[in-house]
Amino acid sequence: MKFLFSAVLLVVCSSSFAQLKTKLYSEKIDNSFNLLVDNDEFCPISIKIDLELTNMSSSNGNHKIFVVPAKTKGFLISKIQVIKPNGGGGYKTKSQANYGDSTISNPIDYNYSLPFQKGQSFTIDQGYNGTFSHQNENSLDFTMPIGTEITAARDGVVVKVVENNDQSCANKSCASFNNYILIYHNDGTFSQYVHLKKEGALVQEGDQIKENDVIGYSGNTGWANGPHLHFMVFIQQIEKQVTLKTKFKINDGTKSEILKAKQEYTRNY
Repeated sequence: MKFLFSAVLLVVCSSSFAQLKTKLYSEKIDNSFNLLVDNDEFCPISIKIDLELTNMSSSNGNHKIFVVPAKTKGFLISKIQVIKPNGGGGYKTKSQANYGDSTISNPIDYNYSLPFQKGQSFTIDQGYNGTFSHQNENSLDFTMPIGTEITAARDGVVVKVVENNDQSCANKSCASFNNYILIYHNDGTFSQYVHLKKEGALVQEGDQIKENDVIGYSGNTGWANGPHLHFMVFIQQIEKQVTLKTKFKINDGTKSEILKAKQEYTRNY
């Protein structure tokens, strides 16, 4: 019996993040193959599998998205088996993967804390769908001096930290120099805190954080036209981010609203 099969390939479909700490591989058992995934990230990952099968079948179907839990080894995607004995055959695998559970569509309605310390006030320079860099994106820019303490807007686990950059410019070519902290929440959403100062993160990947914890210092790195904190909440799909409008607790914390550009917001809670 002859089998023709290609090396399994995992393709990360996000220009915003570095390579996933994830491995797609197969194990041969008699005349079948188990297709497996190791996920060493601190959040789930979603992986889309497309199989080209010759005289073989997939136990879990084909052209599907699978969600692999965080810190999981040997997650079974599918068992690929021979259909006709002594008929030859084989398989080829194509895959795409990214952070998060891409099947999520209705996250909980959460009221976020403003991402700075009690007693401070900052202005939203650019709001949702802004004209400089937020076209078709629900993200916020808080104008603030370099070195301002940044606080977590919600509980979560730190998934990614980048803090080694010190360059900036006012065009998209500098986006690769963004320093940021990426946090995963228990409803499947992510929040991202961007443009931190060099070596400005106070957390590490894998840290469990609580709302209002100080996590880093604001800066002016990457794609920026001045010192500020870029904040957004999103659902990560295989090939794109779906950014979300979110409500924030303002003033004494008893009222929540969607923040608007060119308005100043104070935190007294």
